[in-house]
Amino acid sequence: MPAMSAYNHKWAWSATGSILGLFVLAPLVIIPLEYHFGNHNLSLRNIVSDFYQNAVRIDFVSGSLFLLFLTLGGLVGNMLFKIKKGHKADDSHYAPFGHFLIKGECDTVEFKSSFRWDYRLQKTSKDIEFASLKTLAAFTNTNGGTLLIGVDDASAVVGLEKDYNTLKKPGRDGFEQYIMQAVSLSLGTENCKFLDISFVACDSKDVCMIHVKKATAPVFLKQQQNTHFFVRAGNGTRELNIQEALKYIKGL
Repeated sequence: MPAMSAYNHKWAWSATGSILGLFVLAPLVIIPLEYHFGNHNLSLRNIVSDFYQNAVRIDFVSGSLFLLFLTLGGLVGNMLFKIKKGHKADDSHYAPFGHFLIKGECDTVEFKSSFRWDYRLQKTSKDIEFASLKTLAAFTNTNGGTLLIGVDDASAVVGLEKDYNTLKKPGRDGFEQYIMQAVSLSLGTENCKFLDISFVACDSKDVCMIHVKKATAPVFLKQQQNTHFFVRAGNGTRELNIQEALKYIKGL
């Protein structure tokens, strides 16, 4: 069924393109040529009128021109269909939010209840923040992935209200700015380009989705005076020591 549906859509785009080629592209080309170079004393209005009267009878200029513009329009419609289909394919790795909840945590998906709010201690915590940052670093060093903030380990949506309330600028914009600032300081500004942040609302609760691409070079996480190197190992994040990190980087 999906293949048949795609075929039907392709046919519709081609047919629409053919019609536009016949009744839009053809007059845009033929009418000016006829007006400027034709051997007649007709006004532009009369030429346009004559053109469409003949076009209705599908008898204008010649059968070869009819087929030419019909074909050109169909080709343009088919090309636009492929471009549209290509854009959808490019976004296919951005799976729907519900898909991640059903799939659960794995090598490319991880949940965090918050980015900086410690639910156990009921206050902000750098350790909580570090946990999310090391996941992002691990995704960049492995095969990419998606971090959902506002979802607990049991796939329950808890939202971002606690995090929002800790910010000088509460809300999605302030939260995104805070995360990107933290990434810039800890992972390096040059690595911000590998992150794509979006938000979804579930049961009136916001969830932050951070889609991470694999980086083109090793990404190190700085914490105070220390530097860490993380990778994904199954559904968890693992830190490599210097020897392991050098061996891993060499194999990239």
